[in-house]
Amino acid sequence: MGYIRHNSIIVTGGGYPEADEKFYQAHKKARELFDSLVSEIIEGLTNGYKSFFVAPDGSKEGWELSNHYDIKRQELYSFIDLQQYGDGSNPTQFVDIGFDECNEVEVDRKKRNLRK
Repeated sequence: MGYIRHNSIIVTGGGYPEADEKFYQAHKKARELFDSLVSEIIEGLTNGYKSFFVAPDGSKEGWELSNHYDIKRQELYSFIDLQQYGDGSNPTQFVDIGFDECNEVEVDRKKRNLRK
């Protein structure tokens, strides 16, 4: 018996040409890393924002597949973090939500400021 803990990533960005380009790059990277677990892009109702999400891998914690996708999530975080502007803002924002079979929910990826 194992522990089921899901992680889903929600990514939002765009709104002006440079931000759109970075958002599309993030979506492309997510597709490279997660393939069919990545949704299509959903257009917001205003301000040009767009979103997509990465579905959970479905594996139990500690299993090889779960560990493999933990690494892939870190790769996506790093890719998006590198889009950050000098002031610490980022045109592409995301959150990684973890939730388990007991309905415990938490944000797994806290904001990290890359400025030095």
